[in-house]
Amino acid sequence: MPGKEVAYFQVFLEVTRAVLSVLDVETVLHLITKGIVSSLDIKASALMLLSEKSHRLELVASHGLSQKYLGKGPLYADRSIADALRDKPVLVENAPTDDRVQYREEATEEGIASILSVPMVMREQVIGVLRIYTAEPRRFSQNEMDLISAIAEIGAIAIENARIFEARGAELSKVLKVGGIDYEYELPVAEYRGKATLNSGIDHEKSYQYFRTLYRLTRTITSTMEMKETLEAVVTEIAKTMGVKGCCLFWLNTGTRELEMVASYGLSQAYLCKGPLSIDKSIPQALEEETIYIANVRTDRTIQYPEAAEREGIVSMLSVPISVKKRVRGTLRLYSSTATPFATEELRFAKVLAEIGGIAIINAKLYQERRADITFWKATLDYLGIGNR
Repeated sequence: MPGKEVAYFQVFLEVTRAVLSVLDVETVLHLITKGIVSSLDIKASALMLLSEKSHRLELVASHGLSQKYLGKGPLYADRSIADALRDKPVLVENAPTDDRVQYREEATEEGIASILSVPMVMREQVIGVLRIYTAEPRRFSQNEMDLISAIAEIGAIAIENARIFEARGAELSKVLKVGGIDYEYELPVAEYRGKATLNSGIDHEKSYQYFRTLYRLTRTITSTMEMKETLEAVVTEIAKTMGVKGCCLFWLNTGTRELEMVASYGLSQAYLCKGPLSIDKSIPQALEEETIYIANVRTDRTIQYPEAAEREGIVSMLSVPISVKKRVRGTLRLYSSTATPFATEELRFAKVLAEIGGIAIINAKLYQERRADITFWKATLDYLGIGNR
């Protein structure tokens, strides 16, 4: 992007935040194309997936392109697309004159200068191509290519996960209809919308480093929809990223007013079993959506189990709220063996990590609930003797 530095971290955060917060395929597709255009300040984008039936590349989403250009015809002779399907990003710097482009005249009329085609890879298989269109001739730096390739990869995984979730819904509908229950599967409404941001005063190099870290974490979250595996991987990645002794994700039980641990890393079983965490006694300020840093857990009155923390070798603690629909639903806690305070950028980054952790919890819970529903109804219908109709 000539004359303008790319805010790598913020771009990746905005796009991945969007695609991870929904579980229906069509919405994910359009969020990818729209998000990358607005975030990278480019002319347009398009997403093409290989059809499972015809094995041909089909346009499934676009943003910023005219209907006339989209209807120009099938892509069967575009060599840049063919190269991208071999898992290789391809840049055509001057589309109107490059013979690798199939529709050069149409590109000129549309005002397209450069085209970047990036493969979308899922489990080492190319499932489609993400295309970036610019209005001016453009070369992309290696860091920019890394960013766009990362978005394409996370997009591919998000599409696959959405397909799995939709398939589970269709399976539940089929099971219930066997029992005479008319059930139409409805896609879940995205209830998570975070607000964390990290674009104020962050330098170019640090922005790229934070992007790479978030990319690793997002890959971890999207690699499986199994709740235990997902959340354990999340807390492990967060602890290592932040350089702390331990990390825990807690979810709020509104009935008991206790924080229930859903995943932990780096802490002993003895400490984890020290007793229930009451939201009224254990850093209650977190319920006000405050990020709380405790410099000395031995003397702070908001720590519920100071003796257990001392035995564990914990000196300081950071508690970051996880909010859903403007209500605190959980918390991310980081435990350190030193009293070194976090820098302002690190605190903001911790908020982002808490947000992504919250998305992981919600998606995993939704998937777990859907699978439990299928198991329950299959067992019930079998018990009633109508499961094999």
